[in-house]
Amino acid sequence: MLRQYLLLLLFNCLGVATLSGQASTPLDSLIAACNTYTRGDTVKVKMLLQIAGEYQKFDPESGIKTAEEAIVLARRIGTPFLLAEACNKKGANLTGIGMIEEAIPCFEEASQLFETARAPRRVAAMLGNLGAMYNYKRDYANSLKHFEMALKSQEAIGDKEGIAKTLGNLGLAATTMGEYPKALDYLDKAVVAYQRLNNTAALGNVYNNTGNTYNYLADYPKALEFYQKALTIYQKTGQKIDEAEIVNNIGTIYYYLGDYYKSLEYQQKALAIFETSGSKEPIAQGHINMSSRYKGLKNYPAALESAQKALAISEEIDNPGILGYCYSNLSGLYFELKDYAPALQFAQKSLEINTQLEDYFAVATGHKKLCDIYFNASDSVLIQAGIQPEQRLLAIEEQYTKALDLAKEIQASNLLSELWYNASIRYEKAGDYRNAFDAFSQYVELNDSILGEDTKKQITRKEIQYEFDKKEATLKLEQQLTQEQLEQQKLRSFQQQQALQINQQALSLSNKEADLQRLAYLKEKAEKQEKEQALSLAAIDKQLQDVQLGALLQEKTLQLKTLAEKNALIGFLLAGISAILLAFAAFYFWIRQRQAKKEAATQAQFTRQLLEHVEDDRGRIAIDLHDSVSHDLLLLKQSIRKEITGPEVGDKIDNIINGIRQISRNLHPVMLDKIGLGLSLETLCEQFMQHETMYVSHEIDYKNTLPKTAELQLFRIVQEGLTNALKYSKAEAVKVQLKYSDNSLRLEIQDNGKGFDVEKALKGGKAFGLHSILQRAKAIGGKAEIRSGEGGTTIGVAIG
Repeated sequence: MLRQYLLLLLFNCLGVATLSGQASTPLDSLIAACNTYTRGDTVKVKMLLQIAGEYQKFDPESGIKTAEEAIVLARRIGTPFLLAEACNKKGANLTGIGMIEEAIPCFEEASQLFETARAPRRVAAMLGNLGAMYNYKRDYANSLKHFEMALKSQEAIGDKEGIAKTLGNLGLAATTMGEYPKALDYLDKAVVAYQRLNNTAALGNVYNNTGNTYNYLADYPKALEFYQKALTIYQKTGQKIDEAEIVNNIGTIYYYLGDYYKSLEYQQKALAIFETSGSKEPIAQGHINMSSRYKGLKNYPAALESAQKALAISEEIDNPGILGYCYSNLSGLYFELKDYAPALQFAQKSLEINTQLEDYFAVATGHKKLCDIYFNASDSVLIQAGIQPEQRLLAIEEQYTKALDLAKEIQASNLLSELWYNASIRYEKAGDYRNAFDAFSQYVELNDSILGEDTKKQITRKEIQYEFDKKEATLKLEQQLTQEQLEQQKLRSFQQQQALQINQQALSLSNKEADLQRLAYLKEKAEKQEKEQALSLAAIDKQLQDVQLGALLQEKTLQLKTLAEKNALIGFLLAGISAILLAFAAFYFWIRQRQAKKEAATQAQFTRQLLEHVEDDRGRIAIDLHDSVSHDLLLLKQSIRKEITGPEVGDKIDNIINGIRQISRNLHPVMLDKIGLGLSLETLCEQFMQHETMYVSHEIDYKNTLPKTAELQLFRIVQEGLTNALKYSKAEAVKVQLKYSDNSLRLEIQDNGKGFDVEKALKGGKAFGLHSILQRAKAIGGKAEIRSGEGGTTIGVAIG
């Protein structure tokens, strides 16, 4: 980003070196001539300005001193125009060493002096420089203000070249601010301006910036289109460095699209061009990109080789920014290889550099990396880093807190999402399900917010596309393209946009369903863990009571023995007391057995209640999806219809609403309470019949003999069985039977699928559905049996 704005500044500072009307001469000759010329007049000032301009290319600090000498002399002889040029040169050299704050007053003074000297073109140039400086400072309001002032000034004097440059600058500034519609509008106007000027090289830069803007919008087809236009121009004009950067950008687009092979192909082309340029910084960046692409392809040896090459070059040129990026990349590679010692070392080095550079996003990411490494590394690796095994959790929490606080401060939503999700995983592995549930709730809530922002971006993209297509059609008509060609191009663009939007919506709904399932699972585990802890405390309390009672019995026995030795009468009395105590002990053990049976019944009741609570939660989620989300989508549909004509948006929203209602019905079968178990099972079978790949038959003979809670569990068992048959067994036919046999109610679900190893699946830890069938049957006083082989799978449940 700094390079872009420094280039803008250099464009605006041109035109000073030939003020004397002579061609530029070598620096040594200029200095010698200046030292020989002893008069303090305008000629001397112009010579100093030429020298400052030459220093600007390779020695900005000497350029600053020379410009200051020119400023003193210009003030003395009272020439506003030359004084303005001297201030401009000082600002340009200050910018060359990154002293932006000091450069701004120089450009402001130059602007005022040029206005006094009635040089509107130079006033506009200085306003453009100030716009670039404020943009680099992230003072976007002042940046746009000065660029717009420059544009008005250039339009007033008819400076066509200046107008084109400023329109391009405004497009860059608006993109930086995230105002993409405004940015594309400015860039579109810049394209027209440069086409009229026949400035092909500048047109390539505008196409490149337009591609970057579409890239930020995640509109990758449009981004590729403009990158290709820029690439064509750069190849024709022989701009090798710009060509390499465009090829690199195209490779990055393919990386985002998941096409790692094509991405790698473009990165190799970009690196080859960079290597011919002789500039080491882009070569180092090229090797880092190659490493990232190889990592995406799981080719870790090649990824490490490219990363080491980038590191060697970065250490040679001593560029902290690229060096920190190299360290971070190497840390990520070693982490994926589970080689945590070097991963930790490189992560610490990267964090140290990025902290010095005040790159807050990179700092927050560095703390997150340390948190992940501390969690996964062995004790020996942590000990080498000065962290004792018992300090592991404290170190993880410290890094996690730093990353979380900084991510919140800079509003890095995606990083926050990763932090909450990883925290949930850590808590779950540690068996702390309450904190795991709380962290995942934060993750889901944040993702809902991000999803809302993505929806706004999709609407913005459609608005941008509509306006841009109109302008593009007008421009192409001026270039005498046929209507048929225009329609074909618009159709291709629309189809690409539509396919991308459908894929994004499907992925969002799928991720949302998975998040809800995990949230429900963690909530169930958290509640179960809390109840188990309560039962454990009760058991400990009972053990303490037993110990106290045992101690009391021992004490009484000793007292009785002592009294028995004294006299027989007391012994007789003690014998009677002993008999009473024995009777009490027998009564106590009888009570204990009774309590044990009661606890077993309580455990069974707890399982039933747990399932009922899960169903209640599913019901509440279903109601929220049906009543709240569907209602909001209907309101959104009505609102959109007021502004956008055509049925496409309404139809898509209707599809989303229908999908949500289907999810709601799957979460909680509302009709079960209304029409009963028999008709609900028949309806469920008919719903699964809608899948053309599977035929479902049923025989339902049920007389409403079970309570509603038991009916719901039977319905869930059938639902799980049919889902498994559809998703995993590749069955062509399934039969569901529910009937009375031998004074008991028997359910049987039989399919002709490929079958599986039941025992292996149950022990594998991933058969949540099969375990739920067994537990649901047990909760309602029944017994489930699962048999599977080459002929298919049979699930049987007997009650009574």
